[in-house]
Amino acid sequence: MHLFRRFAACMLAAALFLLCPAARAMDAGSAAAVVAGKTLEGLMAEFMQENSLNETNFSLCYYNTVTGEEYCYNETAFMIAASTYKLPLNLYYYELEAAGEITGDTYIPAAGTTLDNCHRMSLVDSNNEVSTAMLYHLGSFRDYKEAMRKYFTMTDDEIDPDYYADNYYCTRMMMDCLKYLYAHEDDFSEMLDYMKQACPGAYFKAYLEDKVTIAHKYGSFEGAENDTGIIYASQPFLLAVYTQGVGELISAKAAALLYQYTEYQYQCAEAERIAAEQAEAERLAAEQAEAERLAAEQAAAQLEAERERAEQAAAQAEAERLAAELAQQAEAERLAAEQPDDSAFEWWMIAVALGVFAVGSGAVLLALHSGKKYQGKHVMK
Repeated sequence: MHLFRRFAACMLAAALFLLCPAARAMDAGSAAAVVAGKTLEGLMAEFMQENSLNETNFSLCYYNTVTGEEYCYNETAFMIAASTYKLPLNLYYYELEAAGEITGDTYIPAAGTTLDNCHRMSLVDSNNEVSTAMLYHLGSFRDYKEAMRKYFTMTDDEIDPDYYADNYYCTRMMMDCLKYLYAHEDDFSEMLDYMKQACPGAYFKAYLEDKVTIAHKYGSFEGAENDTGIIYASQPFLLAVYTQGVGELISAKAAALLYQYTEYQYQCAEAERIAAEQAEAERLAAEQAEAERLAAEQAAAQLEAERERAEQAAAQAEAERLAAELAQQAEAERLAAEQPDDSAFEWWMIAVALGVFAVGSGAVLLALHSGKKYQGKHVMK
């Protein structure tokens, strides 16, 4: 009977979803129109006012796994958990299996099947009988409740005694479970897969199923319409919603609104990131251009310095050449100064030659003169 009621609720939500296309139109433009310029607190205040929600009928916890942004309202109020209690219950059993204290083949007598089957029936089908059998397989109701506290951050003073008396939880406890599950998701792949299969078209999935993957554990009991799960948006967020007497669609609307908000924040962050990257690229380009300019200036200065050095070297070479010529000239002059004067030598030779000539001529004339006298004498004889 319970399974049929759950199935009927899911089908009704799916039908309402298909009949309300306007509610499904949540593209980036409409998201911006709804959430732009609003804080999460302001957005949720408007949402609660529009839907007549207050501390008596509404509790919510939201957590963005990327940015760490968190919003909670009435999060420590203990309310009827309905089937959401199956979230920490299955989480606990999966950890017992990981620790080797139990196996998937372990037979759960009250459920009439193995633990592996219990997981699927509890999480996908939300089977109450099987889940109750899992609960009492841990011991008494008190034992089960104490065991679940492994995942909660609330102190003894913060926990209402009603917690131990009946199926009461609060959204802060559910959020603690979700944070643990998300932080260790590699260890709970089967559990998350079952939660993704659960109740299509209803609760958190009512307006978002065709947009994003959702792993959730919903619950419905005597006016309590709850859901808790992971919505894998561009920035995955965790959401726990408890309601009383306000209908199932409140959790669906809250999920849709927070999806819009998260996507808008993501788009803003992306725009800022792109702008920052562009600014950084421009800064680096400017630095590169400046570096190239300085390098060009340095290269030009180096060429000028090399030209000046070449000119100095050429001037020095020319100076050395001139100095060498001057030195050679000075040496020639020194050598010339050390040698006799060619012109003086020539005049002396001429003088000597003239003297010799004169002497010779005199001797010849004398001889001739002497010969004439002798000849005369001889003739006279």
